Amino acid sequence: MTAIKTGSGSTGQLTVRANLVSVGIALVAASIVLLLYQAVAFRSALYDDASLQASVIAENVSASLMFEDEASTKDVLRSLGRVPYVESLSVYRDDGRLFTRYARPGISREEEEEGTLESTARRNTLSLGDVFVRARIEHNGHMLGHVVLVATSGLVRRHLAQYACFLAIACLGALWISTLVMNRMRRRVSEAERELERLARTDPLTSLPNRRTFYETLDERLASAKDPSRHFGVVLIDLDDFKTVNDTLGHGAGDELLQHVARVLDETVRGRATVSRMGGDEFAVTLAISWKRTAVAELAREIGTALCRPATFCGREINVTASVGYASFPEAGEDSGSLITSADIALYEAKARGKNTVVGFSPEMMHAAHRRAYLEAELRKAVDSDALELAFQPQFDCRTGTLVGAEALARWTHTREGAVSPGEFIPIAENSDLIVLLGRSVLQRACVAAATWNAACPGVAVRVAVNVSARQLRHPAFVGDVMAALAASGLAPALLELELTESHLIANRETGIAVMNRLRAAGVLLSIDDFGTGYSSLSYLHAFPVNTLKIDRSFIERLPEDGQAIVTAILSMAHSFGLDAVAEGVEDPRQLEWLIDAGCDVVQGFLTGRPMSLEQFRELVGREVEEEVSAVADERWAVRGRTDFDDRVLCAHSGDLADTPIAAGE
Repeated sequence: MTAIKTGSGSTGQLTVRANLVSVGIALVAASIVLLLYQAVAFRSALYDDASLQASVIAENVSASLMFEDEASTKDVLRSLGRVPYVESLSVYRDDGRLFTRYARPGISREEEEEGTLESTARRNTLSLGDVFVRARIEHNGHMLGHVVLVATSGLVRRHLAQYACFLAIACLGALWISTLVMNRMRRRVSEAERELERLARTDPLTSLPNRRTFYETLDERLASAKDPSRHFGVVLIDLDDFKTVNDTLGHGAGDELLQHVARVLDETVRGRATVSRMGGDEFAVTLAISWKRTAVAELAREIGTALCRPATFCGREINVTASVGYASFPEAGEDSGSLITSADIALYEAKARGKNTVVGFSPEMMHAAHRRAYLEAELRKAVDSDALELAFQPQFDCRTGTLVGAEALARWTHTREGAVSPGEFIPIAENSDLIVLLGRSVLQRACVAAATWNAACPGVAVRVAVNVSARQLRHPAFVGDVMAALAASGLAPALLELELTESHLIANRETGIAVMNRLRAAGVLLSIDDFGTGYSSLSYLHAFPVNTLKIDRSFIERLPEDGQAIVTAILSMAHSFGLDAVAEGVEDPRQLEWLIDAGCDVVQGFLTGRPMSLEQFRELVGREVEEEVSAVADERWAVRGRTDFDDRVLCAHSGDLADTPIAAGE
């Protein structure tokens, strides 16, 4: 950096000198032009004055020349002694003979005799020599002779010398002023360049080095790490649920949080490393070269512990947590690209493990990352070619046992990998733009399927539920996609239910409410999925225009031995707000019996129906129509409530389809 600054200073001085030389040359050129102009102007003025003087003399000596009175002529010419520029004046007769002559005292014989008639034949404007002018001597139109006046240019030269001195002084003054101005400008430009360099290398919010500086520092450390026994590494930090802080407390609180994290990181590393802000809520730490192999892991754990301490923002105490991934040199990579990639893979793994976790890179993670990249490319092809299938898990009314709907679930069978779990390919889609395309495709096909099974059985109103991801909810075309899917399929809006995850709604509250209001106005049903695992706040329930709460399976699976209080509270909360409650993951007859007694509205799960293909679900809808005619509600649930579940319902169920409530975006 010192060498760069020194070089920059030398370059600046050379630039100033070059500019001054340029200014000097320009001033000299301008001065020469002005001097030439003044010389021409002064000589022209002298010529005009000499011509006028010669004309006056010619008129005054006309009478004396006519009478050959030389004495009178000399008396007239004697007045020329008061004219400083007249060197000589000669009076010639009309035949060219000299009549008389005046010469200024002190001039030489040659100078006296240079005023001849021939000397006036030429006029040199650019010369600084004597000026020769001639005037005719006339009387009543008859020419009597000529007057030849010789004017010296000494006065012109004196004026030009004075003018040249003035120009020289002016040029020197201009150069001096230019030097002052350029030096000041150079200082200001240097200061501006230093400030721009600082801004280009520094994050303006936290005053930490930015991404560019991070990469430069990393390259410097790599260049210095020649000894294989010396170690250093990279730690990447990503704040958990940072967007929630922005949305709930405002962007001012988010900025305060980032500044707080920057201070904590600086205090934690204490000169052992360089802290940089990579952008958004992501930070990076480049450890200084150390002889200790475990230095990177120890620092990463210290950072994770330090960031867990509560902090106060906008009068509220917030527990800040972060996902931390780290990679060590040379085990995780021998160049900056591979080292950062390894740390990023470790950070991804930390997020996948539930956040607030510190994870170090291992070679197995690279294999997983390659698989994710491979599956993402294959999933993109599958989405583009509509190779994914839909399965439908039935939902039943608790009170009547009537089939009321189905949740659409995306399934993917790869040509080589076989069945890929939704738990594997949905997160891949979530972390890319694929989830929007996948969600749009699932929505369109689910609407067409629901329209088909409702049209095949007149009088039946079996809705379809489709999961919506956070990326879909934020997409500006989402509402248009929903309306287009309904219009293309002919499905009534009231038979489409969109399931929105509670945590996604909180993280996108303003956008979510605006989109939900537009969908509700169009008649589409809305539900909060996995309720109870997020914030479960009454204020949020009041703000969100939803129709249904779906109780998360983690609460249902503990029934009836445990968890009754939580499920009862959720049911009470839902009914207090006029909402239906759906229990998902019902797998035990005792769970179903307890939910019926507790007043649950709708159930779904392995007990009442596994996910099935569209054709199988159509058959189930057809049998429901027949049972409406032949069975009463109590008898229907008596059949469905048995552990061995009636073959009339299960015969269409596909046992190899897992009951994973994951569709596009879930």
